[in-house]
Amino acid sequence: MSFIIAIHVSEGFVMASDSRITFTTTEPPVNGVQSIKVGTHVSDTLYKTFLTRSGVGISTCGDSTLNNHPLAGDIEAYINTYGDETVDQMKDSIRTFFRALKQDLNTTFILTGYVIDEEQNKLIPRYYKVNIAADSVEDLSSYSAVWDGETGVLSRLINTFYTKNQDGTYIEHPGEEILWRYFTLQDAIDFARYAVQVTIDTMRFQRTVKTVGGNVDVLVIRPEGGTWISRKELK
Repeated sequence: MSFIIAIHVSEGFVMASDSRITFTTTEPPVNGVQSIKVGTHVSDTLYKTFLTRSGVGISTCGDSTLNNHPLAGDIEAYINTYGDETVDQMKDSIRTFFRALKQDLNTTFILTGYVIDEEQNKLIPRYYKVNIAADSVEDLSSYSAVWDGETGVLSRLINTFYTKNQDGTYIEHPGEEILWRYFTLQDAIDFARYAVQVTIDTMRFQRTVKTVGGNVDVLVIRPEGGTWISRKELK
């Protein structure tokens, strides 16, 4: 599945993702029962966050394979063709490109970047979530942070939760507010890395398929361009 997060602060955007890809196979039905083999192959070397020539950040989660190969190669092909576009242009071209490959591709992209406001003559931030199968674009401008993929661990840590009494009533335990608006760029980097790593570490001990793992890649997008804070390298 994956876990990706993007945080917007006054200085720029921070994007982070894990590196795991899990291949599964579905066996033909036997006596009317279809079996699914999970984890036929697992790799911790998949790129899920990308930087384009124009300074746009792209993170992806959901389906990570296409036509029996990792989706990362297709994303690189997309960037080779459309990597000079602005983030506003990419929110449309990325749907066209991947829907031409597979219309029901259940993959989500988060796009961050800056565009020129002609009236104000300055760069302004843009922030989108694109889903290929739904052919949808969501403007995230009103959000300070968004995350997608295996969101359960982080959501339970920071959101309101409830415990059930013996009489069937519930006690509310409000989550403590996270003061996104006061984050510095370094705070956002630290939180993004924490969010991915806590998901990896928690899932390690859970009775669940370990779909998040490997190195944490962290990318910063500022008006002047993108900078890798951490990124796995070929050796």
